[in-house]
Amino acid sequence: MVPNSLTATKWVDKGLVKRIRGVSFSTRVSVQFENTMIHAARGILNPLLADVHIFTDHKVGAQAGMSPGYGISLVAETTFGCVISADTTVSYARGEDDADLEDDRKALIPAEEVGEQIASALLGEIKQEGVVDSTHQGLLFLLCALCLKDVSEVRVGKLSPYGIEALRHIRDFLGVKFVMKPDASTGTVNLTCLGSLWISEFIPESIMIIKNWASFGG
Repeated sequence: MVPNSLTATKWVDKGLVKRIRGVSFSTRVSVQFENTMIHAARGILNPLLADVHIFTDHKVGAQAGMSPGYGISLVAETTFGCVISADTTVSYARGEDDADLEDDRKALIPAEEVGEQIASALLGEIKQEGVVDSTHQGLLFLLCALCLKDVSEVRVGKLSPYGIEALRHIRDFLGVKFVMKPDASTGTVNLTCLGSLWISEFIPESIMIIKNWASFGG
C-alpha cells in the first residue's frame, strides 16, 4: 500500500561512514579518463576507509551522444542510514570546427584533478556532520514541511544558499516556518518545524486506475 501522507521524523545523528560507492562516466573520450579519476579519488579515500568501490560507465558510438566529457559521482553511506554525495562533470563544448574543440580541451581540468577534487568535496560534506549533503538540504526541508501536523527535527551542516532559498519558499508557499538552533561546538544547525498536514489525493486515484487497467488485461 502506498501512503498518501508523510510522517514527522527526528533525524539528528549522522553516524559513521561505513562504505563509499561511486561511478565514473565518460562519453566520446578514452576510457583512461575514468581510470585516472578513480585512481586519484581512491588515493585520497582508501587511506581513510577500505570499503571503497567506484564503477565505470563508458559510452561509445551512438550511446555517447555528441558531447565529449567525463565525470564522477561518489556516495558515502553511514551506519545510521544517511547518504552523503558529491559529484561533478567536465564537458567539452561542441564548437563549429575541430579547432574550437581543441581549444576547449586545453582549458579543461585534467582527469586526475577531477578525481582528487571530488574526493575532497565528499570528505568536506562528511565533515559538516549533517544528515544530508548541502545539495539535498532543500529537499529535506520540503519533506519535513509536507508532513502531518507533528514536529520534525533534523540536523544539517552549514546552510547552503539553495537551502536558505528553499526555507524562504516553504515559508511563502506552505506557511511553514523552521526554528533554527546553531550548534557552535559542531558547526551544525538543528531545525524543527510543524508539518503543514499535506495529504495527496492523487496517489489512491492513480492506484485505482492501475488496478482497473490490470483487471481488463492491460
